[in-house]
Amino acid sequence: MNRFVASSAAARRRLLSASAIVLTLGAMATTAHAADVAEAAEAAAADASADAGSDAVTEITVTARYRTESAQAVPIGITSLSQDQLAAQGAVTVKQVMQQLPSLNIQGFSGRNQTITIRGVGTNAGGTNDGLEQGVGLYVDGVYRPRTGSVITDLLDVESIQLLRGPQGTLFGKNTVAGALDIKTREPTFDPEGRGEITYGNYNQIRAAASLDAPIGDTLAFRVSYLYSRRDGLIHNTKYQQDWDNQENHSARIDVLYKPTDSFKLRLIGDYSIQSGNMGFQSVAEVLPTTLANGTQVRGFYARAADVGYVPIAIDPFARNVDLDSSQYDEMPSWGLQARADWDTGPATLTSITAYRNWKWIPNYDGDQIGANVVVNSVVDTDQQQFSQEFRLASNGQKTVDYTAGLYFFWQKADDKQIQLYGRDASAWLTTANTPTATVSTLPSSALDGLVAYAHVVPQTYSYAAYGQATWNIAPDFRITGGLRYTYEHKTGLYDAYATGNVAPLSSFDPATQATVIARRAALAPTASYTAQRNTDNLSWNLVAAYDLGANVHTYASWSRGYKSPGINLVAPSNGIDIFVKPEKVDNYELGLKSRLLGGKAEFNLALFWADVSNYQANFVNSAVTPAVSYITNVGNLRSRGVEVDARATPLPGFTLAFAGT
Repeated sequence: MNRFVASSAAARRRLLSASAIVLTLGAMATTAHAADVAEAAEAAAADASADAGSDAVTEITVTARYRTESAQAVPIGITSLSQDQLAAQGAVTVKQVMQQLPSLNIQGFSGRNQTITIRGVGTNAGGTNDGLEQGVGLYVDGVYRPRTGSVITDLLDVESIQLLRGPQGTLFGKNTVAGALDIKTREPTFDPEGRGEITYGNYNQIRAAASLDAPIGDTLAFRVSYLYSRRDGLIHNTKYQQDWDNQENHSARIDVLYKPTDSFKLRLIGDYSIQSGNMGFQSVAEVLPTTLANGTQVRGFYARAADVGYVPIAIDPFARNVDLDSSQYDEMPSWGLQARADWDTGPATLTSITAYRNWKWIPNYDGDQIGANVVVNSVVDTDQQQFSQEFRLASNGQKTVDYTAGLYFFWQKADDKQIQLYGRDASAWLTTANTPTATVSTLPSSALDGLVAYAHVVPQTYSYAAYGQATWNIAPDFRITGGLRYTYEHKTGLYDAYATGNVAPLSSFDPATQATVIARRAALAPTASYTAQRNTDNLSWNLVAAYDLGANVHTYASWSRGYKSPGINLVAPSNGIDIFVKPEKVDNYELGLKSRLLGGKAEFNLALFWADVSNYQANFVNSAVTPAVSYITNVGNLRSRGVEVDARATPLPGFTLAFAGT
């Protein structure tokens, strides 16, 4: 199309996160939790909150390793945010949390096309490929979410958010190469409680949330929650005379807690959410010149527009105008059920987490993103299902050897329907030769008008894992931790593509033109059908040495190996495209210092990291062919290295200064 597109999904090769400076007035409850907080953490939270009004920085307690510990003593690059901290900063979505977590980056222009990285490692920006796993683990109440889009809507009932940096996998859940973002929601309480909030902003932005806690006897309690948010459009569509980029979100949860004894509890959660609006589109920021570096003239954007009688709007990205002539409405419903049981046997706690989730992406997208009728609709309609089961045993308290061990099963299936519908301007726009002497193609408009390139794509994964981690407390000030994870995966793929649509029959064309029509239709709507499968296994690990220089100064050094399973390319067969791409592996080295200074009035944490990634898996778009082909491939090795600083101070009671930078 020979144009430059401005989009929020711009790829970045180098990470240089801006520092986040946060000034918070008032007492803050700063207890944070990792995945699966135990009862002991709640008691520690109450103690920590009691100190919030003092002139000391409240010490954060976490259970990142399934036992209550000070965040300062955990030898992991970790940042925790409580619900009060989130509320104080006005953060209601995961993307807004990035302001407080500089190592985290989320980019995307629609509910489906979201990419997330930690320390620059993860999945590169661009169109999401269902055959590629993300490098950052997203967890909500201990359940892995493979779709970033399922957690980008407004947060509901959040108790804490915790970012663990570096490869994870020897402690819980799915193996990840970059880190994990864990979101924990509030448990129901046996004390009756009702909460409500409503906010209003410009563009008629409204956010309203309500929840109700109530007990049913002495052993059963429940919480019901509902959230509604909306916003008017920010971008004006001159074709429809409407403001687009509007949003409307609904979220609902029911949470039931059964606690017959102090040593056993069962939590059942059901949730549903849906996001809709006219969004996910792009605007033209600049039109490329038609003279190449070698002096060659090409037929550019304006020439093609003239060929089809299209008059583009003024190119001004700051005018917030577009002229899309097709629908851009999408819906993203998501729902899930999960059950979690915790049984404290005394020496250890046995945990079971069972979950099923369904996520759908129902788009109607203007394929050419301009006012010409070239590609009327270009979508990937997705119906994704998943089931996971985790059994975990974690030692209680602190002994000579502390341990965690578990078994994990994960199944995921995505049923994709890829649709590319060509319009009346496709023949002239797409078949015009890109040469100095090019003339408008004589191929009639009816040759491609109504043609649909359809593909049914079904990637599926069965993942089995056993993991374990143990800490040997050699001395009160010296500890060594080692962990192993074995992963076995079975991946399958189905690809079935063919041409369809309400197109003119070949008999309606001049015999001399029929061969050209056949060739153009075959190029734009290829036919192919195949299945593929592959089995892989892997052993990953971590090794950590932690040494306390004093009661308030902790250091650690770690080496961890992360693993991301092979990607699967379910695209039309083409030279140079492998169906399976090699697995991605990461060696992450880290040195850390965590300190509590000035009698507890300040904390200063420093981490130096160096990650070497081999066989980096990336989205690649070959735009040298028409239509462009998008697939995943190994693009070589990648290195991410840098420094992280996390500091807090309480110079006056009730006044907190925080700084975080990468």
